[in-house]
Amino acid sequence: MQLDSGQLLMLLQWMDSAFPTGAFAHSGALETYTQAGIIRTADDLARLIRVRLNSAARTDLILIHESMNAAAVGDWDRIMQLDELCGAAKTTRETREASEKIGRRMLASILNLKRDPALEHYRDAIAAGRCVGHHPIVHGLGCAALNVEPRAALLAFAYGLAVNQTAASLKLMPIGQTQTQAVLGALGLAMADAVETALNRTLDDFGSFTPGLDIRAAQHEHLFRRLFIS
Repeated sequence: MQLDSGQLLMLLQWMDSAFPTGAFAHSGALETYTQAGIIRTADDLARLIRVRLNSAARTDLILIHESMNAAAVGDWDRIMQLDELCGAAKTTRETREASEKIGRRMLASILNLKRDPALEHYRDAIAAGRCVGHHPIVHGLGCAALNVEPRAALLAFAYGLAVNQTAASLKLMPIGQTQTQAVLGALGLAMADAVETALNRTLDDFGSFTPGLDIRAAQHEHLFRRLFIS
């Protein structure tokens, strides 16, 4: 199903770095990697983003797809379970809190632009303590409210992940915008592959093993100098 102009423009707005989600304040452990001297070059950065995309294909992207399916039939018990699973899969405190903060800010920002009963119900569930509002779940429910087809929804999330990493790299590495754009261009196939992987999996396949990322994310809160929240 092709996006119409309204759907495309709204989705682009949500993925824009100026959209007030606070994602720009999170490095996804990149700050730890750069301070340790592990990530130094554009090629290093691209490899890290590929790892994150591969992990997302088996976790966050599956949750987005599942939340869209649940929203389509109004299965709120399922959505609450997906939100809880998302939190359980975020194995470090900063990563988990980042997902919560970005998700809730994204939800509030979307509702400022578009009234939707399902999104309002989810907001009320967060306020009642039934869920916390993780980023992938908000993204999935938002795309369901827009009637965006799953492939486009997942690809937008994957692109946002990559863009946030390259944006953080501009502050953490001796790298320029020309290089980061080249990295993004080279990662197009990896983004598409991550989406196809997620679309062909279910919660039975859920889970990712990235101990390096988890360790660096856990170390981040103990860094002597920090530009980013996570």
